[in-house]
Amino acid sequence: MKGIFQSALFWTAILLNVFGILVGAYVYADQLAAAPLPLILFVPDCPLYVFLTLLIIFRVIRNDIFSFIVSIGMVKYGLWTVFALFFHYGYYFSPDMLSISVIFVIGHIGMVLEGLAILPKKRLGAMALMLAVGWFLLSDFSDYFLGTVPTLPPGGLETVRNLTFASSILLPLFLFSLKEKIRDLPVVRQINWLLSRV
Repeated sequence: MKGIFQSALFWTAILLNVFGILVGAYVYADQLAAAPLPLILFVPDCPLYVFLTLLIIFRVIRNDIFSFIVSIGMVKYGLWTVFALFFHYGYYFSPDMLSISVIFVIGHIGMVLEGLAILPKKRLGAMALMLAVGWFLLSDFSDYFLGTVPTLPPGGLETVRNLTFASSILLPLFLFSLKEKIRDLPVVRQINWLLSRV
């Protein structure tokens, strides 16, 4: 019975991930169509990292550095989206947008927790940390200086940009330093148990 319950929860989580990827592809469709080919990878942040997480869950890619970078991406862009929604509260939580924004907040909090659950068990070296920081700073440069940042309501872009760049340094350091403690949190252990069904 426990196995059936875990299996049902696992496939529900997978279907929610797939749904999130499809919604993200729809949200980013116009921006993807307009982006120069070399920058396309930097456009669909959330759906891209959710897709990469599925590759980790189904063990298509088994590489601890890859898992570490994808974990950071899940946490970073999940938090970024929740922050951006509340930063532009008047727009996203207006009566017309309220229901979809609440769903987006819940979904992106789930994205953060899922990202924490895929943190690799093995100890990583300083090279993995530097690679992760470099990758996310490159992504930020593309977003805020080459125009691949998601479309946001006007106002406050400098604040969002500064916090985004700071998160590209601080989040990898935080996850790198506290990986074992994070993986031991009850909610993270539960999600890890759920995702280990494969």
